[in-house]
Amino acid sequence: MQLLGVLGGTFDPVHCGHLRLAVEVREQLSLSAVRLIPCGNPPHRGQSKAVAESRLRMLHGATQGDSGLVIDDREMRRAGPSYTVDTLQSLRADFPQHALCLILGMDALTGLPQWHRWQEILDLAHLVVGRRPGKDLPDSGVVADMLSHRQVESVEAMGNAAAGKIIVCDIPGLDISATQVRQRCASRRSVRYLVPDSVATIIDEERLYRDEE
Repeated sequence: MQLLGVLGGTFDPVHCGHLRLAVEVREQLSLSAVRLIPCGNPPHRGQSKAVAESRLRMLHGATQGDSGLVIDDREMRRAGPSYTVDTLQSLRADFPQHALCLILGMDALTGLPQWHRWQEILDLAHLVVGRRPGKDLPDSGVVADMLSHRQVESVEAMGNAAAGKIIVCDIPGLDISATQVRQRCASRRSVRYLVPDSVATIIDEERLYRDEE
Protein backbone atom coordinates (compact mmCIF):
# COMPACT_ATOMS: atom_id res chain seq x y z
CA MET A 1 0.00 0.00 0.00
CA GLN A 2 1.46 3.34 -1.04
CA LEU A 3 1.63 6.19 1.46
CA LEU A 4 0.12 9.55 0.51
CA GLY A 5 0.97 12.64 2.54
CA VAL A 6 -1.65 15.23 3.47
CA LEU A 7 -0.60 18.69 4.71
CA GLY A 8 -3.33 21.22 5.41
CA GLY A 9 -3.20 24.82 6.48
CA THR A 10 -4.34 28.30 5.60
CA PHE A 11 -1.03 28.87 3.73
CA ASP A 12 -1.50 32.61 4.23
CA PRO A 13 1.10 32.77 2.77
CA VAL A 14 2.85 29.47 2.10
CA HIS A 15 6.45 29.77 3.34
CA CYS A 16 9.67 27.78 3.35
CA GLY A 17 8.84 26.13 6.68
CA HIS A 18 5.70 24.56 5.18
CA LEU A 19 7.56 23.39 2.10
CA ARG A 20 10.55 21.99 3.96
CA LEU A 21 8.23 20.04 6.27
CA ALA A 22 6.46 18.51 3.27
CA VAL A 23 9.71 17.57 1.53
CA GLU A 24 11.37 16.15 4.67
CA VAL A 25 8.41 13.90 5.44
CA ARG A 26 8.06 12.83 1.82
CA GLU A 27 11.72 11.79 1.69
CA GLN A 28 11.92 10.16 5.13
CA LEU A 29 8.77 8.05 4.64
CA SER A 30 9.07 7.52 0.87
CA LEU A 31 5.62 9.00 0.28
CA SER A 32 4.22 8.83 -3.24
CA ALA A 33 3.39 12.55 -2.95
CA VAL A 34 2.25 15.18 -0.47
CA ARG A 35 -1.06 16.90 -1.16
CA LEU A 36 -1.05 20.50 0.09
CA ILE A 37 -4.62 21.39 1.01
CA PRO A 38 -5.36 25.07 1.68
CA CYS A 39 -8.16 25.59 4.17
CA GLY A 40 -11.37 27.06 2.80
CA ASN A 41 -13.23 28.10 5.96
CA PRO A 42 -10.99 27.62 9.01
CA PRO A 43 -13.15 26.52 11.96
CA HIS A 44 -10.65 27.41 14.70
CA ARG A 45 -9.44 30.83 13.57
CA GLY A 46 -10.58 33.94 11.71
CA GLN A 47 -10.75 34.21 7.96
CA SER A 48 -7.49 34.26 6.03
CA LYS A 49 -5.96 37.62 5.12
CA ALA A 50 -5.50 36.74 1.45
CA VAL A 51 -8.42 35.49 -0.65
CA ALA A 52 -8.54 31.88 -1.79
CA GLU A 53 -7.42 32.68 -5.33
CA SER A 54 -4.27 34.45 -4.09
CA ARG A 55 -3.38 31.65 -1.68
CA LEU A 56 -3.80 29.09 -4.45
CA ARG A 57 -1.68 31.15 -6.84
CA MET A 58 1.11 31.36 -4.24
CA LEU A 59 0.97 27.59 -3.63
CA HIS A 60 1.18 26.81 -7.33
CA GLY A 61 4.08 29.24 -7.73
CA ALA A 62 5.93 27.79 -4.74
CA THR A 63 5.67 24.18 -5.91
CA GLN A 64 6.19 24.64 -9.63
CA GLY A 65 8.54 21.96 -10.95
CA ASP A 66 8.13 19.64 -7.94
CA SER A 67 5.83 16.81 -8.97
CA GLY A 68 5.93 15.37 -5.44
CA LEU A 69 4.00 18.33 -4.03
CA VAL A 70 0.43 18.45 -5.34
CA ILE A 71 -2.01 21.31 -4.72
CA ASP A 72 -5.50 20.12 -3.74
CA ASP A 73 -8.25 22.76 -3.46
CA ARG A 74 -11.08 20.47 -2.30
CA GLU A 75 -11.63 22.41 0.95
CA MET A 76 -11.98 25.67 -0.95
CA ARG A 77 -14.59 24.05 -3.21
CA ARG A 78 -16.56 22.58 -0.30
CA ALA A 79 -19.20 24.62 1.51
CA GLY A 80 -19.16 24.98 5.28
CA PRO A 81 -16.30 24.72 7.81
CA SER A 82 -13.14 22.97 6.60
CA TYR A 83 -12.99 20.07 9.03
CA THR A 84 -10.02 17.73 8.62
CA VAL A 85 -12.13 14.63 9.24
CA ASP A 86 -14.34 15.49 6.24
CA THR A 87 -11.29 16.09 4.06
CA LEU A 88 -9.78 12.74 5.02
CA GLN A 89 -13.04 10.94 4.25
CA SER A 90 -13.05 12.56 0.82
CA LEU A 91 -9.43 11.60 0.19
CA ARG A 92 -10.04 7.99 1.26
CA ALA A 93 -12.81 7.79 -1.32
CA ASP A 94 -10.55 9.23 -4.04
CA PHE A 95 -7.42 7.21 -3.17
CA PRO A 96 -8.61 3.81 -1.90
CA GLN A 97 -5.29 2.12 -2.67
CA HIS A 98 -3.27 4.55 -0.54
CA ALA A 99 -2.74 4.90 3.18
CA LEU A 100 -3.14 8.56 4.13
CA CYS A 101 -0.48 10.23 6.27
CA LEU A 102 -1.73 13.42 7.92
CA ILE A 103 1.26 15.68 8.57
CA LEU A 104 1.10 17.78 11.74
CA GLY A 105 3.41 20.10 13.61
CA MET A 106 3.88 19.72 17.35
CA ASP A 107 1.37 22.47 18.21
CA ALA A 108 -1.31 20.84 16.08
CA LEU A 109 -0.65 17.45 17.71
CA THR A 110 -1.01 18.95 21.19
CA GLY A 111 -4.28 20.62 20.23
CA LEU A 112 -5.73 17.59 18.44
CA PRO A 113 -8.36 16.82 21.14
CA GLN A 114 -9.99 20.18 20.34
CA TRP A 115 -10.52 19.25 16.68
CA HIS A 116 -13.95 18.35 15.31
CA ARG A 117 -14.57 14.57 15.63
CA TRP A 118 -10.87 14.12 16.31
CA GLN A 119 -11.23 10.52 17.49
CA GLU A 120 -12.22 9.52 13.94
CA ILE A 121 -9.06 10.93 12.35
CA LEU A 122 -6.92 7.92 13.28
CA ASP A 123 -9.55 5.65 11.72
CA LEU A 124 -8.89 7.41 8.43
CA ALA A 125 -5.16 8.17 8.44
CA HIS A 126 -1.81 7.74 10.10
CA LEU A 127 -0.37 10.79 11.87
CA VAL A 128 3.08 12.05 10.95
CA VAL A 129 4.45 14.54 13.47
CA GLY A 130 7.15 16.94 12.32
CA ARG A 131 9.41 17.58 15.32
CA ARG A 132 11.82 20.51 15.22
CA PRO A 133 14.93 20.61 17.45
CA GLY A 134 14.15 21.31 21.09
CA LYS A 135 10.50 20.28 20.85
CA ASP A 136 9.37 17.43 23.10
CA LEU A 137 6.40 15.16 22.67
CA PRO A 138 3.64 15.48 25.30
CA ASP A 139 4.38 13.31 28.33
CA SER A 140 0.95 13.46 30.00
CA GLY A 141 -2.69 13.78 29.07
CA VAL A 142 -4.82 12.42 26.24
CA VAL A 143 -2.24 12.91 23.50
CA ALA A 144 0.54 11.23 25.50
CA ASP A 145 -1.74 8.25 26.12
CA MET A 146 -2.52 8.07 22.42
CA LEU A 147 1.18 8.12 21.58
CA SER A 148 1.92 5.32 24.03
CA HIS A 149 -0.51 3.04 22.21
CA ARG A 150 -0.01 4.09 18.60
CA GLN A 151 3.51 5.44 18.05
CA VAL A 152 5.84 3.41 15.83
CA GLU A 153 9.48 4.05 15.00
CA SER A 154 9.56 3.23 11.30
CA VAL A 155 7.46 2.91 8.17
CA GLU A 156 8.03 -0.85 8.27
CA ALA A 157 6.40 -0.97 11.71
CA MET A 158 3.21 0.41 10.19
CA GLY A 159 2.84 -2.89 8.37
CA ASN A 160 -0.07 -2.90 5.95
CA ALA A 161 -2.28 -0.81 8.21
CA ALA A 162 -4.28 1.81 6.31
CA ALA A 163 -4.54 4.10 9.34
CA GLY A 164 -4.07 4.40 13.08
CA LYS A 165 -0.31 4.68 13.59
CA ILE A 166 1.75 7.71 14.67
CA ILE A 167 5.31 8.31 13.53
CA VAL A 168 7.62 11.21 14.39
CA CYS A 169 9.95 12.76 11.80
CA ASP A 170 12.74 15.08 12.92
CA ILE A 171 12.90 18.13 10.66
CA PRO A 172 15.13 21.23 10.38
CA GLY A 173 14.47 24.04 12.83
CA LEU A 174 13.18 26.67 10.42
CA ASP A 175 11.54 29.20 12.73
CA ILE A 176 9.23 30.83 10.16
CA SER A 177 5.58 31.71 10.61
CA ALA A 178 2.98 33.13 8.25
CA THR A 179 2.25 35.83 10.83
CA GLN A 180 5.89 36.89 10.75
CA VAL A 181 5.84 37.05 6.95
CA ARG A 182 2.64 39.13 6.90
CA GLN A 183 4.01 41.54 9.48
CA ARG A 184 7.17 42.06 7.47
CA CYS A 185 5.08 42.73 4.36
CA ALA A 186 3.03 45.29 6.27
CA SER A 187 6.16 47.16 7.33
CA ARG A 188 7.62 46.91 3.80
CA ARG A 189 10.50 44.67 4.92
CA SER A 190 12.00 41.93 2.78
CA VAL A 191 10.59 38.40 2.99
CA ARG A 192 13.24 36.94 0.71
CA TYR A 193 14.47 33.49 1.86
CA LEU A 194 11.43 33.21 4.16
CA VAL A 195 9.20 32.43 1.19
CA PRO A 196 10.10 31.21 -2.31
CA ASP A 197 10.93 34.00 -4.75
CA SER A 198 7.79 33.19 -6.74
CA VAL A 199 5.66 33.80 -3.64
CA ALA A 200 7.43 37.07 -2.86
CA THR A 201 6.71 38.20 -6.41
CA ILE A 202 2.99 37.41 -6.10
CA ILE A 203 2.81 39.23 -2.76
CA ASP A 204 4.34 42.31 -4.40
CA GLU A 205 2.18 42.10 -7.53
CA GLU A 206 -1.06 41.76 -5.58
CA ARG A 207 0.06 44.09 -2.77
CA LEU A 208 -0.89 41.44 -0.21
CA TYR A 209 -0.71 41.92 3.56
CA ARG A 210 -0.06 45.66 3.32
CA ASP A 211 -2.68 46.34 5.99
CA GLU A 212 -1.60 43.63 8.47
CA GLU A 213 -1.89 44.89 12.03
